[in-house]
Amino acid sequence: MESIRVLHENVVMDMGGIENLLMNIYRKLLLEPQLLILEEPTKGLDAGFKIKFAEILEQLLKREVTIIMVSHDIEFCASFAHKCALFFDGNIVTTNTPNKFFSGNNFYTTVANRMTRQVFENAITCEDVIRLCKANEK
Repeated sequence: MESIRVLHENVVMDMGGIENLLMNIYRKLLLEPQLLILEEPTKGLDAGFKIKFAEILEQLLKREVTIIMVSHDIEFCASFAHKCALFFDGNIVTTNTPNKFFSGNNFYTTVANRMTRQVFENAITCEDVIRLCKANEK
């Protein structure tokens, strides 16, 4: 959790969006929770900070912290979630792995899936599309 430790040395008044997000998570982690619930944690973050945030989430998972994240960031969820669910009218109406969830969904899906579903069956991220394009070059 080196990236969070570095934040501790910063002056709180000088912190921006990602630093505030990470500092809030750091404060919660001081209590050593087994469950972390996050609401729209990637809102306002650029792609580079989203990757750093995903790395921190992976570190937490290695420490066996359960993470529940509510997000409209479909691309982030497709890339980093282990399980996705759709809530409608107060109920969970479907749940699955990101690949099955987004490749089998016409409305709630990723840009990569919308663009390539006629060519590649289960591409849900840009990385999936690149990998499949390279595989088909051979």
